Amino acid sequence: MAAASQRYGVPIVGGHTNNRSARGQLAVAILGRAKALLTSFDAKPGDTLLMAIDLRGAYQEPNPYWNASTEAPAERLRADLELLPALAEAGLCRAAKDISMAGAVGTALMLLECSRVGAVIDVEAIPRPEGAPLLRWLQSFPSYGFVLSVAPEVEAQVLALFRARGIACSTVGRVTAEPQVMLRLGAEQAQLWDVAEQTLIRARDGAPHV
Repeated sequence: MAAASQRYGVPIVGGHTNNRSARGQLAVAILGRAKALLTSFDAKPGDTLLMAIDLRGAYQEPNPYWNASTEAPAERLRADLELLPALAEAGLCRAAKDISMAGAVGTALMLLECSRVGAVIDVEAIPRPEGAPLLRWLQSFPSYGFVLSVAPEVEAQVLALFRARGIACSTVGRVTAEPQVMLRLGAEQAQLWDVAEQTLIRARDGAPHV
């Protein structure tokens, strides 16, 4: 934690650990100031769905963690993260979510559920490291990865901003008014989830969400 604090330029001012539980635990609170926010609740039908992932790393074997941070220059890490508030402040992104343990598709589903929309996602278009099997990659947790819902007229601009920093960014689908999340692989397409019928993080019923 101390090493990460130094690399990202974020001070640790407190915290709590619990060593008596069956598993290690860590509680975190973050205090900051923002001019504009990116949430998961503002994706609109017709938006372009993008994924930006830093592929300049390697798996933390044998785990599904893609580590693109611990060996990267600290200055680059901080500048790469600055892209997100810059997009928010420029009004170039409607909704966004960091790719987490749910993987690229699962994280996209969380965002879509929060916005009460659907999407058609081309899984082969998701940025992927060379040689990484598709199924393993879809279950991976990248240290730098984001799903973004942007208006079509700024799609090229957002793609260029990430790519200018050496971050892989691709158009992976379109947001739809129909609340079905569809996956496309080559010529095949199938429904993954019906947001109207089934919740994943209970974002639609007022329950806690992420």
